Amino acid sequence: MALKKEISKEESRVQLVTEEEMALVEQSFQAQKKLSFSYGAVFFFVTLLIPFLGGTAEWWYGKPLIGGLTLNFWTTLLLFHIFYWLLAYVFVQKANKLDDFIKKGKY
Repeated sequence: MALKKEISKEESRVQLVTEEEMALVEQSFQAQKKLSFSYGAVFFFVTLLIPFLGGTAEWWYGKPLIGGLTLNFWTTLLLFHIFYWLLAYVFVQKANKLDDFIKKGKY
């Protein structure tokens, strides 16, 4: 029967990552989080702005613009979709730059 040796917490703790590497991971995580939340906030604000204007601003929902259709109609039909595709494109470009910057170890 083999004797089991009691292992203290310090002995069982294996550090695979240095403190500098952990700090780098934390910095990159914070930068990615900031980028994601800022673009998410813009999208959320615009998404809430459209129905708000549709219920409160007569110039938005009551005056025909092109082809007898209001700005509210054109926004929900076309402009909002163009907006979020452009927002997504810009976000991806910035996220890729950030990723390249982090991979080069300059962060």
